[in-house]
Amino acid sequence: MIKIPKLPACTHMPSTIFSRNDVRYGPLSKRLRTSVYGIALLLLSVNSVAELGWVPKQELSDEERAILPSFCHGIYRPAEITPLDTDRIEADADASEMQIGDAMHLEGDVIFRQQDRILTADQADWQPKERQALFTGNVTLNTPVLSLIGDEATYQEVNDQIALNRAAYSIPARHMRGTAASIETPSKNLLELKDATITFCEPGRNDWDLAARELTLDQEKGFGTAWRTRLRVREVPILYIPYYRFPIDNRRLTGFLDPNFTINELGQAEDIQIPFYLNIAPNLDATITSHHIIDRGVVWESQLRHKTQWLGDGELNYAYLNKDATEQDERWLINYQQAGRWTPRLQHRWVYNHVSDSDYLKDMSPSAAIDRTTHLPRRGEILFDENNWHADVIIESFQTIDDDITLDNRPYRRLPQLNVNYQSQTLNELGFTQTLQTTRFNRDSEATINDVDQILSGFSAINGDRLLSDSGVFYPIEWPFGYLTPGAEYRYRSYHLYDADATVLAQEGFNEKPSYGAARYSVDAGLYFEREFDWFGNDYQQTLEPRVYYVRSPYLDNQHLVPNFDTKLTTVTFASLFTGDRFTGGDRLADLNQMSVGLTTRLIRNDGLEQLRASIGRIYYHRDRDVQLTETNVEEYDLRATSSTLGEVEWNPSESWSVFSTLEWDPYYDYARQRKYGARYENTNNRMLSVSSTRTQSYSSSKESVSTDTHQLDVGAFWALNDRWALVARQLRDLRKYETDEKKPVSPVLESLAGFEYQSCCWRVQALYRESSSNDNSDMDYTTDKKYGFMLSFQLKGLGNFGSGTDELISDGINGYSRRQYHDF
Repeated sequence: MIKIPKLPACTHMPSTIFSRNDVRYGPLSKRLRTSVYGIALLLLSVNSVAELGWVPKQELSDEERAILPSFCHGIYRPAEITPLDTDRIEADADASEMQIGDAMHLEGDVIFRQQDRILTADQADWQPKERQALFTGNVTLNTPVLSLIGDEATYQEVNDQIALNRAAYSIPARHMRGTAASIETPSKNLLELKDATITFCEPGRNDWDLAARELTLDQEKGFGTAWRTRLRVREVPILYIPYYRFPIDNRRLTGFLDPNFTINELGQAEDIQIPFYLNIAPNLDATITSHHIIDRGVVWESQLRHKTQWLGDGELNYAYLNKDATEQDERWLINYQQAGRWTPRLQHRWVYNHVSDSDYLKDMSPSAAIDRTTHLPRRGEILFDENNWHADVIIESFQTIDDDITLDNRPYRRLPQLNVNYQSQTLNELGFTQTLQTTRFNRDSEATINDVDQILSGFSAINGDRLLSDSGVFYPIEWPFGYLTPGAEYRYRSYHLYDADATVLAQEGFNEKPSYGAARYSVDAGLYFEREFDWFGNDYQQTLEPRVYYVRSPYLDNQHLVPNFDTKLTTVTFASLFTGDRFTGGDRLADLNQMSVGLTTRLIRNDGLEQLRASIGRIYYHRDRDVQLTETNVEEYDLRATSSTLGEVEWNPSESWSVFSTLEWDPYYDYARQRKYGARYENTNNRMLSVSSTRTQSYSSSKESVSTDTHQLDVGAFWALNDRWALVARQLRDLRKYETDEKKPVSPVLESLAGFEYQSCCWRVQALYRESSSNDNSDMDYTTDKKYGFMLSFQLKGLGNFGSGTDELISDGINGYSRRQYHDF
């Protein structure tokens, strides 16, 4: 985006600039200083880059050189001007001469000052009859935001117009410069340039520029227009644009945005996006994108954004393809998301997603930020917060876009859910918590999935209402050496179930309106031990933090006769050892009689860097866990006296390096149920590297062996060789060994990325090769079918990007790339 500062106001020059008492007829007088009121000039010219504010690197301060990349050779500095305190014009020259007819001639270092503008020239002439001023010889104009040089400048008082010939200009704050054969100001805040150029490159290095036969900069409306424009590389035209309209300040402007494209392995343009932006109102805009996808057709994508008092910040995305060239079907997408506040305490959030088919997101790669999870959410929330109180109303449903998920495994709708929560913030005194929640759950009982009609029956077909109440009292006590938090809760559930069929109604113990409750008691305690020591010349502090958490809750039978509306097993992590429950959601009250024991140690360097953190813990059970999600049959894992042993280690040998590992070890069958390890490196020189391996395993009682469920290796790097060159690489590989008859990915290389980046002071290019494989093969055949693509992105610094969205792709795949240091104007 190009920004030009507002043109200063031009005041009228009086017919007599100097009185006869001040200026003698005849020979030029020596140095003349006086104050006058009148003209305010703007545009000037000369071929000296120094007069345009350019300062080469060798003349910069140490601080300025330190932040300047090696490929840049200097910077522009705005002119340092002390503004005058009034609107008067001060003139200064080596000599002056009053001529016949009140004409005046100034010569030798002519300087005109008005407010924060300084105009200089070798000579100046004022013609009162023509109401015209002429400035010649090394004409310059400097303001805090603009510098111009030229051969000559004229001012016409009649139409308040300034004309400048053979001019050059710069806007130091934007690092922007250009030239023009002539510049005119037909009205205030309007510039008309002939045979003009614009570039962000350094003086003498025109790697690229925009050259226009006619260029207009409208300061009042905030945009520029160019006719017969050429994008030039090394002054060689590569793109012709008959008409080009662009913004010159922060105001939004209707017009085309930067196009994006992707090239496949055959050199074909696989994906082309041409967006057009509409500035409808200050709080409303839209973008319409012509999105051509090879072998499918043109998808018309539209995005509408709004900012309103009652609807907040919202975004509506709609995409439509009349007929897919491959599927021969109509395809579309609708997405709406918004969030806002009605009052400081009352806020709202809304999201809606709907796609024509389960493969739309995979096939069409929509440009909007769409949720790409298996279950696309449709959710509305109104939330209230004040001090210790929180309340919200939620309505929620989903569209499942994975056809391998059967109807009985798809989530319930919440239409609606009402929550009220109170939690006192106390320390060393009694505190209370209270949660009240009522929810109506339902879902479709019939659907056609993968051309197969599915009908729910039994408990899967039941819908219902649930009332939840959790009341608690706690007494948190803290000392410098530790803490102790005893607590007691009572958890209550009440249901109204409907749509139960005859098989369910016939089951012994089933009740359409069941209710039950149970108390839960807990004690959480921890200690802090610290010691200081010296290690390799550095002062360290080591902590030892033992923690014990005991929780008890009685067993309630017949919970399996209540449908599981929203409850899942807790994801096993070190932190989950101390949650006091093995379920998330409200449908199962776990029977608990267990003690969690953990130990954490830290090594903290004297500068605050936590160089090492290691934790280990497990749960000791004093009874079997009988409450299950769906079945009365207790899983073998819930009959054990201890949980798996959980361990986490993170070592930071320096600010740049981090090595981490997590492990869940099964002590009964001596294997790792899950393990993850890796390393990350990131420094201030744009070098980042990440390596991680993730593996999950399970024990099969029937086979009496351990099997691998997932095993993946993820390696990514962005490595700057110097300020100019950088290499990019990433690979996500599936390392799992599959059985012969087992469904497997198309290729073990799930995603691969390789490329480079090169940049100079005014442009940057990224070239990437991308390879991806489907993570599903319905025919269960192992093939090498993959998708290949070449992505190329050009950035003309200060102007925009052309090509593929390479930055977004690298950021998604390489840890730390979003924090890279990047040079731009």
